[in-house]
Amino acid sequence: MFSFLLIFLLGIPLSVLLHEVGHALGVILFTKKEAHVYLGPANDKNIENFRIGRIHFHIIWAHSGFCFVKNESDLSRFSNIMYSAGGPLVSLLLVVISHLVTTNLTNFSINNFFTGLFYANLAMFIFTILPIAYPNWLKPYAGRYSDGYYILKAIKAK
Repeated sequence: MFSFLLIFLLGIPLSVLLHEVGHALGVILFTKKEAHVYLGPANDKNIENFRIGRIHFHIIWAHSGFCFVKNESDLSRFSNIMYSAGGPLVSLLLVVISHLVTTNLTNFSINNFFTGLFYANLAMFIFTILPIAYPNWLKPYAGRYSDGYYILKAIKAK
């Protein structure tokens, strides 16, 4: 029970934040642009808390997140793919790390926590890499497109 609570209150928000940082890394490694990482709503109420280099962090503790780049249409095809793929790649990395940790732990509670992180990040990877439009009931992502959709769109672009 405690492990579930810890996953819900700490693990999922941190996983979402790291997923969004993955997008930001795709931006700053392959462009000269700045990235804005949001944990929580991407609106004016979520003000910038701090900045690390060209990554601006807007954090209100939540289970949703976003990453934005100004003038996204200026990105090259390759940098657009890297921007879109950065988040799912970090989620996949967290899946691998969680699995490796659980195979080497004997403490039941800590093992449960990392098992929960494994499944949370696996779900995040799957639901972001599939090229889909999110349904209306999946707030705050309702009507938005997945990372996989943008990857596929960039691959097909001429």
